Amino acid sequence: MYKDARCLLVYLLALVLLLVGAWLQADWTVYLMVLVFLFWDARFVLTPASFEGRSTKKILSHCRDAETLMSYFIGFYSVVLAVIFTDNTKTDTLLRACRQANLSILLVAAPLVVAAIPMLFIPVQFGAKGTGANAKREITSGVKALLFVNIYCEKLVVFMFVHDLLRILRRFF
Repeated sequence: MYKDARCLLVYLLALVLLLVGAWLQADWTVYLMVLVFLFWDARFVLTPASFEGRSTKKILSHCRDAETLMSYFIGFYSVVLAVIFTDNTKTDTLLRACRQANLSILLVAAPLVVAAIPMLFIPVQFGAKGTGANAKREITSGVKALLFVNIYCEKLVVFMFVHDLLRILRRFF
């Protein structure tokens, strides 16, 4: 699963939509990628072949690493927004830049909110005991859901953050 060029096509689509969204100053590119990432990640998690050779421990480790990175992003982004919104001059500059870029302040705040979602999601059961003497623990639907939320939100945060940044920077070109 996901071993051929289709992976590259999704990421090329994301790159093209980032550039188109910045150039046209359009929100629809974000909404389209929300759907593309949703279907892409759901297909990954719902396909049994995606979990061949994976263990619950490794999936949980990946999720913990992703949550750590998102917590760093939340801290960084929160400090930037706090600095901007505590100074009226900087607040006016940001709001003017957003208006010029036709960028909603909700879309600017969205990466912060989406980054916090995986930290609220904890599965009830991490692994189910398989049958047989040498059976390994089966990956539960809770772990799959945790993985889905992490990989989906991680992609969305990065995409929305870069999209917002490119749209604001576009006004200089």
